[in-house]
Amino acid sequence: MLKGLRTLKKETIKNDIISGVIIALVSIPIAMGYSQIAGLPPQYGLYGSVLPVLLFAIFASSPQYIFGVDAAPAALVGGTLASIGIAGGSEEALIQVPVVAFFTGIWLMIFYLMDFGNLTRFVSEPVMGGFITGICSTIILMQMPKLFGGQAGTGELKELILHIAGEFKTSFNLASMMIAVLCITIIQTCRKVFPKIPASAAVMIIAALTQYFTNFCGKFNINTLPEVQRGLGKFCLPDFSLENCYTGILSAFSIAVVIAAETLLAEHNFASKNDYKIDDESELLAYR
Repeated sequence: MLKGLRTLKKETIKNDIISGVIIALVSIPIAMGYSQIAGLPPQYGLYGSVLPVLLFAIFASSPQYIFGVDAAPAALVGGTLASIGIAGGSEEALIQVPVVAFFTGIWLMIFYLMDFGNLTRFVSEPVMGGFITGICSTIILMQMPKLFGGQAGTGELKELILHIAGEFKTSFNLASMMIAVLCITIIQTCRKVFPKIPASAAVMIIAALTQYFTNFCGKFNINTLPEVQRGLGKFCLPDFSLENCYTGILSAFSIAVVIAAETLLAEHNFASKNDYKIDDESELLAYR
């Protein structure tokens, strides 16, 4: 308990605070996007990126860690919904996703009790790297139509390519494409020329201020994010029907394996580079 907070040092607290603010700013659009990929309204991603991260910081043993709303689990949850014919953002999705989340927590607790952390050492970095690269490539293809004014797609590679082509024909917006290319160019250039500048956060803030004062997007018919519902979502118990539990248990197992393996490998990588050790069991307990 409180292992993560004990790693705080006076010498680094200033940099930790600055880093936290920058990551929080960048996490806003990321959390909203991954929430939609998982089939939930964007506000769920915002709330999910706050409290779980604070709890993980308390229980984790690593002074450096990567934890938050993540691409791989989000894509797996979204894939689960698509495989059983549930549309993202629907009432059915709001019923099914909590069941998947519940059983993911159960699997992570089982991993903790079975000392699963030792098993992740048999997963090679190329295997996990290939898996994550595949997930990220899928998400890029899903979100690509948004660059030129279209809507995000779903499905496998063939469906995604056809969707991109269709959206390009019917929804192409030159101004949207130019802004997207400009933002990507600025971010990639700053990473090489000015690596200490948080380019992603800076671009997001500048774009938001420009839109607020000039309504640039409205003038050129550029799509913006829909209004995010204020306040917490409604609280309800998951629907543990036999069908929902069957789907939830199977999909939750793969999600739990990915969460544990991906995060433990990243943390061990940080630990080896900075000469400290982490407690796998504490990390698994924190994930849950």
